[in-house]
Amino acid sequence: MVTAGPHEAPAPADTDHRLAARIVRRHLGERPRRLQALGGGLNNEVYRAELKGQEHVVVRLHSDPDKLADYRKEDWAMDQARAAGVPTPRVLEIGLERDRPFMILEEARGILATHWSDSASVLRELGQYAARIHRIRSHGFGRAIGSTGPGRQLWPRWAEFLDNELHVDERLQLLESLHVLPDAGWQALQATLEQMRGWKRRPVLQHGDLRLKNVIVSPEDGRIVALLDWDNCLSAPPPYWDLAIALHDLGPDDKEAFLEGYGLSPPRFERLAPVMRVLNLLNYAWAIQQALDAGERKRVAWLKARLRGVFDMAF
Repeated sequence: MVTAGPHEAPAPADTDHRLAARIVRRHLGERPRRLQALGGGLNNEVYRAELKGQEHVVVRLHSDPDKLADYRKEDWAMDQARAAGVPTPRVLEIGLERDRPFMILEEARGILATHWSDSASVLRELGQYAARIHRIRSHGFGRAIGSTGPGRQLWPRWAEFLDNELHVDERLQLLESLHVLPDAGWQALQATLEQMRGWKRRPVLQHGDLRLKNVIVSPEDGRIVALLDWDNCLSAPPPYWDLAIALHDLGPDDKEAFLEGYGLSPPRFERLAPVMRVLNLLNYAWAIQQALDAGERKRVAWLKARLRGVFDMAF
């Protein structure tokens, strides 16, 4: 083990560890019996704290003070979803500690759905929960749902979200410059997007990342016990946004299971598909830009093939 010298600052990870322990002690009234780092990223850390009586909580820390509004947004969204019968972790405390936003929430006990053998059964249930989420009414369009603060705005019209938050024109320019689509596909995209701009549909809560990596299931029967990671939730017309993301990486059988759970018939899904294709293209433009910035030409080529539908073997 490497320790800091007498004139050296402690390692950031060690500082975060102590801060997480302090947060648990101060806000839950007891010192954690064990505190385990679960990872995170450059700007955030996640810890699992064991309390008395085998109770466990999760502590999330972030380096950006503005993240506090996002934590409150997640709390709001999970409360709304739970009231609609969707299992989510319960948030115990949100606040600032030494200018670091934190969230304490109950641990979802189970295993990641990616580790459960029967993905179709999980996705069928996930589709049912998605339908419940999409019955939660919201106001305005955008990612600022359930949060307040400087720079956080919900747009009164869907077209304003497309232009000012999703930055559709910039993404289209990137896709066009790389010839991601053939001429016929480009024309279809433009026609569908023009139709979308004129929508006057009511907004609802959408999770924003309905994939198996964000689902906890029971190790006994594979039933969903918690839907995690509401960081990407937003207010948008149902069901397009969530379905475009949820279905993109699934095989045909898993797609069918999710859609059956959601309650969509094949004819209705076929009518919805053009809009989901457009959202899929727009959402993946950032991945292409990242690959370009990193000089990953082969990755760009594979992404273009994916978005052109090369992997779709159906005629």
